[in-house]
Amino acid sequence: MIFGDEYCVHMAPGFDPEAASTAELSQLFENAQCISRFHSSPDNRFIEYMGDSALGRSHCYRLDEDRMIEINDSFLRAPVVIHNKVADLISFQFVSSVKRSEFLGEHKNVHDLGPAIIVSALPGLELTYRAPKVNETIRHVVVYTTLSNLMERMGEQPEDYPAWLRDILEGRHDQPRQRVLFLEDVHRELTWSFFHLPVSGRLLNHWMFAKFHELLSIGLQVLKNNQAYLERDAVQTAFPRGDIIRRASTILNREYANPPTLPQLARHLGISETQLKSGFKSLHGATIGQYIITRRIEAARLLLNENRHSISEIGDIVGYQDHSAFSRAFRRLNGCSPKAWRRSHRH
Repeated sequence: MIFGDEYCVHMAPGFDPEAASTAELSQLFENAQCISRFHSSPDNRFIEYMGDSALGRSHCYRLDEDRMIEINDSFLRAPVVIHNKVADLISFQFVSSVKRSEFLGEHKNVHDLGPAIIVSALPGLELTYRAPKVNETIRHVVVYTTLSNLMERMGEQPEDYPAWLRDILEGRHDQPRQRVLFLEDVHRELTWSFFHLPVSGRLLNHWMFAKFHELLSIGLQVLKNNQAYLERDAVQTAFPRGDIIRRASTILNREYANPPTLPQLARHLGISETQLKSGFKSLHGATIGQYIITRRIEAARLLLNENRHSISEIGDIVGYQDHSAFSRAFRRLNGCSPKAWRRSHRH
């Protein structure tokens, strides 16, 4: 795993990192301040952001060269851009709650969609530029680990995982990939203890090792579930019809970027396509296609707020090969373009 030293610069008023070229961003960092060092930090120690109080309470805990936990509990008062180099890395970013806002007339309703994971796999060397949100609390936990030997270290079989990850692990794809996966309510409190550390001293390292493997194992299990849902033979069950439709919803929540076809999903659930379509519309008030689009746009909003990827990259991540189709779907559900959404939620 390569996780390079992180550098930070304060943005000038009006500077838009989304619109800047690579050359402009590189020039921006010519006299940047180093705020954290991974490889020169000792194992079993926190890596604090150094010398910049504007970054708030964000720090990493290095377990060893293959394992690190980032704990972000910050409130930025000034816009900054953070830059580093990464390679041979997979990360699982746990977000405790994803919220969706909608307006009915002049009344705003906020819906809590629950916890999510952003999974990022980066096989080759990548230059990252991140512009965290300003004047809003940022709270998440990320586990980072080496990608190339992940299956060997965890005793897992690559064939149990989705094709996009297997392609990276087996050298058929060398570009970064990312997925947003919505979790179940049981995962809601997974990261709470990181912001209220229950132990200290020598016990802290044992606790961090345990929590690292807990989060990594859950992230991997969610990925395995995605694959298993689509590859298992359909088994007739005694579940009530409503439970079967809810299982369909769970599958689509996780595979919205590359969903199974209607025949595949119906065959897996052991019901007819007609039963699936009518049951789904009755339960959700939307067709399966509409439900998938809504989930894609919800994931896109989360990624736009994270501000780690370009808009075209986000379209690819959530399942749109046609970027104009992504913009049209986003505008239809939010009343503005992805770029306008990002601009309005930056401050």
